[in-house]
Amino acid sequence: MDFVDFQWLEDCPTKKEALQALLKCSGQLLKKYFSSKELQKNIRAKELTRLPLDFVNNLKINPVFKGPRPSIIKETSRYIALHKPSELHGHPLCYSDQDTLLNFLAEENKWGALNVNVDHYDRGLLYRLDYETSGVILLAKEQNYFNSIRNEFKEKMKRKLYLVIVNGQFDREGSWTHFFKATGVKGSKQKVSDDIHHDALEGNLKVKTLLFKDEKTLLLVSLETGLRHQIRAQLSHLGFPILGDELYGGTKSSRLFLHAWKYEWDEIVVDQNADGFEKYFDLSLIKDAD
Repeated sequence: MDFVDFQWLEDCPTKKEALQALLKCSGQLLKKYFSSKELQKNIRAKELTRLPLDFVNNLKINPVFKGPRPSIIKETSRYIALHKPSELHGHPLCYSDQDTLLNFLAEENKWGALNVNVDHYDRGLLYRLDYETSGVILLAKEQNYFNSIRNEFKEKMKRKLYLVIVNGQFDREGSWTHFFKATGVKGSKQKVSDDIHHDALEGNLKVKTLLFKDEKTLLLVSLETGLRHQIRAQLSHLGFPILGDELYGGTKSSRLFLHAWKYEWDEIVVDQNADGFEKYFDLSLIKDAD
């Protein structure tokens, strides 16, 4: 962790009071970085204190970007649509993080989406994609627009279409409803059941086969709900884990072959760049898919 040295200009009864006066920070944030004993120490004028850079820059976005580069698909006064490559995070968890979409936007001086929802690190992101998932992702550039979409996301988003590759010849086309319960550390994995049970969340999707070639199937998935890992867990439950998705039983591959292809709401955003799917399939076959 990087640090910055700070010299106090006047006495203060406690370090806690001094830091709160200087940075207007909450007690909860202070406890994250300092022990109770340290916070109760006296502060003397001209004393030097070493402060964690992540603490000083809490909720700020680092303008240095490192990672696979996204691309801008479309930008209006209200939103910006990006292609997120696989193995890139959506947003940082602290200032020192540099491998996220928001770091890319900061580096590109696209501050519109970074000045929305400023009390949270995810800023104007309207939804999330897993680190391993590629595809189109949207960020609001106006606070009112962000509030409107986030508060009525299920109603606003008409269709969410994903491309998926699985091993074998897929034979489970149609609409599917299953019941989900998070398991593991911080709900890191989903347990899926055919039957409703206590605290279960309902997940719905539709699956259509687009192409079978070289013992692999390209699927078009219409996501009707938006649970964490839903497509990954649900396809695995159907007996067809996604290629590269070892967490849910998929075979090892160069990447997780899940791609957010198209989102529809009052406007349409389409990402034709499937980032790696062309290694196995001719994507011209899906351009007019319903």
